Amino acid sequence: MGNDTPTHPDPKGIFTDISVELTGFDRAELGGTGMVDTYYDTLLRMIGEREAGQLFRYAQEALDADRKEQRKDNAAFKKAVIDNPRFGPVALGLIKLWYLGRWYPLSAAYRDRFGSTADDVEHVVSGQGYREGLVWAAAGAHPMGAKPPGFGSWAEPPSPTP
Repeated sequence: MGNDTPTHPDPKGIFTDISVELTGFDRAELGGTGMVDTYYDTLLRMIGEREAGQLFRYAQEALDADRKEQRKDNAAFKKAVIDNPRFGPVALGLIKLWYLGRWYPLSAAYRDRFGSTADDVEHVVSGQGYREGLVWAAAGAHPMGAKPPGFGSWAEPPSPTP
């Protein structure tokens, strides 16, 4: 994960830094999907701007601490976001969103404790989200029905994934 990523104090930059940590893809790869703005807006709609602001604050402090201590394991980020009962479920939702292009609602227990918005329902964010899902790059595949690999590509064995 990205200990060498620069600090980005604006909310969308922090969102991107969080996404880098959660997905294992770098800023350029995430930006190349064209989904940063859409997923940022989706997160704000799902949990509300106030809660998103809290997530961004905790995550930024943790990322800064990990960078300062030059931690390779990102222990502060893991503790502040992933293992945190308030932000962990949201982090899991973001991972699913980036990989699958689909938002899955937060659990009823989460909503009862921390709240959510009326928009927090299962839905495909956009057709582009499906096509640009990180699952395809991670699997070394292409989305079915979109972005075909090219004529005759089936005639060659798949290239090995590193």
